[in-house]
Amino acid sequence: MKKLFSVHHLLPGLSLAFTLFLFAPVDQYLSNADEFWFSLGDILPWLALYGLAAFVLITLLSAFLPAKASVAFRAAVYACSFMAYIQGNLLVINYGTLNGQEINWSAYTGQYILHGILWIAVVALFIFLMFRFRKKFRRIVEIAACVLLVTQVISLGVFLVRNRTTKEEPDRYLSVKGEFSLSQDSNTIVFILDSFDAHLMEQLLTQDPERTSERFQDFTWYRNTVGGATRTKYAIPLILTGETNKTEQSYMDYLHNSFSRSPLIAELATGKYDSGFYTVSNYVDKARDDAIGNIVHGRPVPTSGPALAGKFMKLVAYRYLPSALSRYFWMYTGDFERFKSNKGDAAYGLKDDAFYEEMVQKTEAVVQKPVFRFYHLNGPHVPYEFDEDFERVPAGESTEEKQALGSLKIVWLFLCEMQEWEVYDRATIIIMADHGLAPHSEVEQTPLLMIKRSGEQHPFEISDLPMSFASMPQILTAALQGRLDAMEPYQASGTRFFYRQDDVDNISNITEYTVDGPALTSPAVATGNVYHENTLSKDRSYSPGTLVCFDERDTGRSYMVSGFGKNEGYFTWTIGNDAVLSFELPDTPGAMTITLEHGIFGEKQEVEVWVNDRQVGTYTAKNQQKYTVDVPQGVVKGKEMTIRLHLPDAVSPAELGTNSLDGRQLALSMISVCIQKK
Repeated sequence: MKKLFSVHHLLPGLSLAFTLFLFAPVDQYLSNADEFWFSLGDILPWLALYGLAAFVLITLLSAFLPAKASVAFRAAVYACSFMAYIQGNLLVINYGTLNGQEINWSAYTGQYILHGILWIAVVALFIFLMFRFRKKFRRIVEIAACVLLVTQVISLGVFLVRNRTTKEEPDRYLSVKGEFSLSQDSNTIVFILDSFDAHLMEQLLTQDPERTSERFQDFTWYRNTVGGATRTKYAIPLILTGETNKTEQSYMDYLHNSFSRSPLIAELATGKYDSGFYTVSNYVDKARDDAIGNIVHGRPVPTSGPALAGKFMKLVAYRYLPSALSRYFWMYTGDFERFKSNKGDAAYGLKDDAFYEEMVQKTEAVVQKPVFRFYHLNGPHVPYEFDEDFERVPAGESTEEKQALGSLKIVWLFLCEMQEWEVYDRATIIIMADHGLAPHSEVEQTPLLMIKRSGEQHPFEISDLPMSFASMPQILTAALQGRLDAMEPYQASGTRFFYRQDDVDNISNITEYTVDGPALTSPAVATGNVYHENTLSKDRSYSPGTLVCFDERDTGRSYMVSGFGKNEGYFTWTIGNDAVLSFELPDTPGAMTITLEHGIFGEKQEVEVWVNDRQVGTYTAKNQQKYTVDVPQGVVKGKEMTIRLHLPDAVSPAELGTNSLDGRQLALSMISVCIQKK
């Protein structure tokens, strides 16, 4: 038994299993932690179990194969261990972001051939040398395997220490609690079909009445509707509060203040209703658990740890297996949303197919209180993955029109469930978009709005009543109170306003537009009023040791001078080859250290750190982690300190041979900066 299970048989399996099931997944996770809703702890035990199974299998084969076959097998395993490490860290092909858009694999044929030749040559060489110089080469390769293992263990230790606080779990989130539970008597249901433009609806009514007007009997389409804001970050809060951010305040302060004044939130806070908001957590004031019944303290959990870990290993294989196999492991990172649990306090994921699959099984009328449900779905939003029957189709085979019809089918089936439970007739149901979509409407000001009031029964109707999303809180409040008897009291009189938010040179611009006349044919005209959140309040005073954040707290905004994009929630991208921050210190400092925490775009980024026009450091960023640079005494001679990050390798997704239209020059996904005195 000692001979059968000697170190010669144990080490090959240990080397390959550790590389593929521990080092590679942890490296992959920490390099992209901001992309994942789950924690490393959710998958690590299962990865270790899979690695153990691989180790046992390889060891048994090494021990019980015939002698010559065992020698060749062990040599091949060692070769694959080394090549997997090299493939995942040195031979990485930058395909761009995994955003659901299909990759042009043929553009990388030359690299596939070269990498394939290298894999085959190394495996063949290891087998040849193992037979030709059996004991001598075996000793060399075993020492090399041990060195690789030690290197990986040390690297993992460094990664884990540096990233132990990288993924800060949210204190609160929106769960799926009560998602498909309805009232036996009174329901107010809102469906948000993201970016569903009214012009598109007009087209679909003509082209496919069977899937539109004939399915939605009892509804009235208010085609003369002007939305509230775009994009979704501002559109959803305006629908719920009637306000946009016209005060010099941060986005989080805007949420808090607007929710505190919303008649809808005030009505829900009375405790008379069972409410559920199924949207992105960052679009609501998560402190209002008195009004939003599915706010949960803690963090999301996966449906299945083993399945989630298995899916994650597919992502690992995409990077660490021979590059020619990448197309077979290609995936959309949004696919991980499927593993958010739909039970108990699991987080809601903006995933239409998951909603569709669970809906029929779980819809039931069991709630005693009047119910309010706010469902946010992707609708006809890109990428187009589904057809008109909401069947998943290969990339490139669907269109905006087909996916729009598919999203309407989801809603129609939900209504069929309500009819089966005999709660449809007494329900107020609103089908709408959060905003329209260019080029249908120039600034996305014409979203879909269809309403069925409680007790309404009639063929599908079209109304030219002038409506505005600014009235939605009042409309929803009246529906909750059972007094939405007509829509005329909520029509807009005179000019209707619409707000478009974007970021330019670190300034948030909320541009005000007006629409005078029919929504579908009247232009949106800029008034000249532009609001800027708190981005013009450039208080650059800074106390050394203070952590400046670029996640949803966005405390770094006031220190930005140039080269940063909009806040993405978990991070803020640098844009272009230079990103500049400026700080006003309380006094002239001595020697200091700058700690920058960020991820990267692509496989690596060279970073030059300049302070007050003097280069103080440079490093190569390959992972999401913390990087520290020393600033010698005398570099900062006054109280003003300017940090410039020069990023020569910044590149746009559109330049990488993919179908992405994103032309931004991306380099670092900034998370935090901290300046400390030595």
